[in-house]
Amino acid sequence: MLVQTPSKILRSDHRFWDLAPSAAIADVYKNERTVSSTDHTLYEVLEFVIYRDSQNLVDLKADQKVIFIPIYGKVRIHGFNKVIEAGEVVIFEAAEPQSVTIKNVLDNEDADVLVIKFHKKITENSYRINHLDLEIRNKLNFIDTGFSFPGFIGVFDGREEGRYILREQSHGIFGMVINGAFEFQNRLLENRDAVLITDIEELEFEALSENAIILFFEVPE
Repeated sequence: MLVQTPSKILRSDHRFWDLAPSAAIADVYKNERTVSSTDHTLYEVLEFVIYRDSQNLVDLKADQKVIFIPIYGKVRIHGFNKVIEAGEVVIFEAAEPQSVTIKNVLDNEDADVLVIKFHKKITENSYRINHLDLEIRNKLNFIDTGFSFPGFIGVFDGREEGRYILREQSHGIFGMVINGAFEFQNRLLENRDAVLITDIEELEFEALSENAIILFFEVPE
């Protein structure tokens, strides 16, 4: 039997968008508590819709790990030569405060990028690009470096189910629907809805639409 666990649902239609000259920016989630020194504590989740042929800065604090996930469009992160699009992620680790530029390289359409920030003790700046195999349906893909940093994304057909057993009993789940709709631990989440779940040992979810895309991370509470 699925046990109901404490949660906070973050509905997309309640989200405030800051309309800047170069982008529309929404706070999906912000950790209002004093950020702990525990690695991989979730700090903030932002959604950037960057206007065509425009760019925007993302401010990073010291000791932050930031994941850039393009949802649609093509972008260049921080002046790196490679253009990034859906199916790829950029992981940037900052040892000191700095600003990172996201540039929409297309002049005929906007770009949509998720920016997910975590606390992590970092001694040297670094970045890497990971490729996600989203062509294979009904499978969770590691977003970064496997179970040392458990974060996943996957594309699911309608009525396909999945489950995930948490590695640490003291951890929770941050999840977000990128496309479509899911029943996520017995909660209905639709396009761009997010949820933070605590006191959970095993996560269960079911896609309620075709081509449904789910993303989630196991995070310290």
